[in-house]
Amino acid sequence: MNDTAYRIQQTALKLFTEYGFEGTSLSDIAKEVGIKTPSIYAHYASKEQLFLRLVEDVIVEEREKWIAQMDGERVEQLSAKERLRLLFDFYTDFKGMSIGQAFLKRVMLAPPRGLDERLRQHILQYEEKITDDLHALLRAASEEAGTPPVNLNRQVAVIYALIDGLLVEFQLYDAKTHRERVEAVWEWLWNGIMRGD
Repeated sequence: MNDTAYRIQQTALKLFTEYGFEGTSLSDIAKEVGIKTPSIYAHYASKEQLFLRLVEDVIVEEREKWIAQMDGERVEQLSAKERLRLLFDFYTDFKGMSIGQAFLKRVMLAPPRGLDERLRQHILQYEEKITDDLHALLRAASEEAGTPPVNLNRQVAVIYALIDGLLVEFQLYDAKTHRERVEAVWEWLWNGIMRGD
């Protein structure tokens, strides 16, 4: 990717995150990059193509960030409960989100009309990978604790719902209240896993 294409992407990412798909025009992006609007077409056929490319790139970036976090000796020495907590924290650390992660959250909560089906496919494919991680961690946690096997699909559905709910609460509450809620949700979730719910 050349420098201009990179600057277009970074600027588009910032503007789409801040103003949404509908609130950002190609001319807005071009103006901020310091180029004329037709120059964008040398790199992207349309605003939709640019937006979808950003979604794909951000999903890859977030996945690589998670894999990097789970790589290494320190993580291998953690219990399954601690590794599950790492995943929970990774997806509920809304304060520490990169701009790409913030963009992805916005896309998931309010997909642009006309792109929603294509976006849904990208996000569901990504979710399959997270689900595989969750299944492995939930099985390991259950085995380590000597509890009855958990209903994996049910637990995963609960975890996704809790993470999504915490994202909404992040927008509503001060940092202290939100942190308390994250801890309460984790405790409730872990107790449910230990009961085999």
